[in-house]
Amino acid sequence: MSDSEQQKPAGRIRMRPGDFLVEEVSAFEPSGQGPHLAILIRKEGLDHRSMIRHIASACGVGSGRVGWAGMKDRDAVTLQWITVQCGEVDVTRIDSQGVGVVQAARHDRKLKLGQLTGNRFVIRIRELDPVLGPRIHRALCALAKGGLPNHFMEQRFGYRGVNAAIGSCALRKKWDELIDAWLGTAAPPWPSAEQERRDLCVAGQYRDAAARWPASWAPERSTLEHLARGATPQEAILEVPMPIRRIWTDAAQATIFNDILNQRLAAGTAATPMDGDITWSHERFLECVDASESSVLGAVPTGPLWGRKLRPSTGAVLHDERAALARSGLDDRDFGGSGSPTGGRRPLVVPVVHPHCESGFDDHGQYVEISFTLPKGGYATAVVDALIDRGVH
Repeated sequence: MSDSEQQKPAGRIRMRPGDFLVEEVSAFEPSGQGPHLAILIRKEGLDHRSMIRHIASACGVGSGRVGWAGMKDRDAVTLQWITVQCGEVDVTRIDSQGVGVVQAARHDRKLKLGQLTGNRFVIRIRELDPVLGPRIHRALCALAKGGLPNHFMEQRFGYRGVNAAIGSCALRKKWDELIDAWLGTAAPPWPSAEQERRDLCVAGQYRDAAARWPASWAPERSTLEHLARGATPQEAILEVPMPIRRIWTDAAQATIFNDILNQRLAAGTAATPMDGDITWSHERFLECVDASESSVLGAVPTGPLWGRKLRPSTGAVLHDERAALARSGLDDRDFGGSGSPTGGRRPLVVPVVHPHCESGFDDHGQYVEISFTLPKGGYATAVVDALIDRGVH
């Protein structure tokens, strides 16, 4: 029986600090002069927004003056470049709250989202017999040979998996439904500690509900306070910062994309361009990471990230993509207007390069360690899920 025909072994990731390492891969180099401070940041156990707020505060500027190329995992040790438009700063002020400065220099412009090539990952899998290391290695090499289905993973959908439902409400302008899905009791299960505050929201006791959300959940508290002062649900939601609302609508886009990808995987055409497809080349990424041996060299099909300026496919491909849009409960009219997503396309398959696997033992026990590099936008957890069963459904 081949590895692909066997049941995937169970294992766990992110059990210890340092078990999940992410290093940004880019051609970025500080210019040495200019109005921005470029900082190579090492972050651990901190979400992206908290990191940006901390760095901005330490530098004495607003968060809008901070630039980054990509958002990194909270439950990981990450290494990435950040720029801050500011004067001279004592960078040791940044060294706290899970953030450390590795390198700093002046730079001439703000780092922009997407200005990276990819990410390198080193992940330790625990509660897995190290004897299975060779099997994990073969499965990882098979991904490197055939490519990785480019699913959006659970990070995109929020801690309750509810972001797509909230995003759908936002796009359809169903403001009451959005409030109930986000802060009330209409969406997937929530921790028991949230029950009282959610019941209070449903009962219209918004100020009491706000008081029971932790201070760190500022958007939730602020929205409920707006409702308590008499704002309509629409008015309250439009006060939520745009980056958070974009997270919701991005999740709605991702649900449609994943549906299309699953249909193409079932049909065996995820890596094979069809008439009507719009294709994507990974050649530049492979050149940048010196991985010309990858089999994912040619053009691969893309799926839609629905939006008002989406470049449409044609023919039968377009028909299938529109069927996925209809299954989501959305239509083109929901993506109109200046505040809606712009839209784009995402490759259905991405290369996995520089695969490596080894077994080991540390102070916390045995592990199997894997390492690999993905292009920007690729999820390391999709690689992990192709190798083991994490028990995430």
